[in-house]
Amino acid sequence: MAIIKVITPSVTDANITTAKVTDNAITLAKMASGTDGNIISYDASGNPVAIATGSDGQVLTSAGAGAPPVFETPASAVNTPSFLAYKTSAQSIADTTAVQVTFDTELYDSDGKFASNRFTPTVAGKYFIYAQLNMQATDGKYFETRIHKNGSLISYTQTHMGTVTYNAGSYIGEVIDSDDNDYFEIFTYHNSGASKNLAGDNRNSYFGAYKIIE
Repeated sequence: MAIIKVITPSVTDANITTAKVTDNAITLAKMASGTDGNIISYDASGNPVAIATGSDGQVLTSAGAGAPPVFETPASAVNTPSFLAYKTSAQSIADTTAVQVTFDTELYDSDGKFASNRFTPTVAGKYFIYAQLNMQATDGKYFETRIHKNGSLISYTQTHMGTVTYNAGSYIGEVIDSDDNDYFEIFTYHNSGASKNLAGDNRNSYFGAYKIIE
């Protein structure tokens, strides 16, 4: 009896062509390992390339023709610089005199833009500037919380007092445009006829700001 030996031809790389690969034949298990979070794209030469994993909150951004996309933090999605500072001691305010308010303690300061009682964002955009002051009773007169920009008054609120013995608060908050070199300060003013104290306890006199997401 004759013995027939079947010889299976070897398969070379040249034999594996696109036409011989069945659709959906390549499984995930057959793909090369990569880095968690990477995305496959193509470089300027049309070759596959892995896009490096971004950070939480970043978005995939086009880098234009000839370059793979990248993960970036959208500039419009950041509401910093931001800060909040408050008083911890009383401050005497002279009668009928615009006086700059001092804030000696920072609750937070995201980019270190608050110093010497002044907020200098250095990043152009729209900012919400806010402050609250707590003034000793003004004997039936009034006092103001003022926002100054680059040394000039731009906005204020006025609180009128009756004949009372307790303190009163005055709050101001406003959206203000800022260039990269503008700065902001808080001033106060009253007409009670004698020096009065701004309170400096329980964070009831404070100054803060943050960039608005546009």
